[in-house]
Amino acid sequence: MKTNLSFAIILLVCLPFSNYAQDNAVDTTNLTPLAKMLLNHTYQFTATYVQPMSGRQKNVTGDNYTFKVDKDLVEADLPYFGKSTSAPIGTTDVGMKFTSKDFAYNSQTLTKSREQIIIKPKDVSDIQEIYLIVYPGGTADLRITSNSRQTISYQGNITALKPVK
Repeated sequence: MKTNLSFAIILLVCLPFSNYAQDNAVDTTNLTPLAKMLLNHTYQFTATYVQPMSGRQKNVTGDNYTFKVDKDLVEADLPYFGKSTSAPIGTTDVGMKFTSKDFAYNSQTLTKSREQIIIKPKDVSDIQEIYLIVYPGGTADLRITSNSRQTISYQGNITALKPVK
């Protein structure tokens, strides 16, 4: 009797997981272009505003300031305004610029169809976390937490990843 009860419990526990891969396969036929970009991890955030921790929000002109996500690469080229505990040696460019090829990527859907993405670079010692909220219309908020600089936030738009020139 004990063996039959154990078998029944194992069956009840394992049965729901037998079709797990089939049930969780994502049907991409009805996804919006924005949803496909986020699902495929191939998109670009272009900053329109920057909000330092101390100071006023600043307008960013042009499409030069970007944060790019590709399946195996995260690259930032963004302006930085704020306090820093260390200065880069040998350069006058103090923007938020880095490239990571080894990072943790976590994505989840929040209420009102917002997507939350948390990226933690493992090969960029100065960057702790990149936090991105994407709204249904393609606008987004980006926050970068650094070890040596004040946290900085950006507002902008998500678009298709542009090829490297």
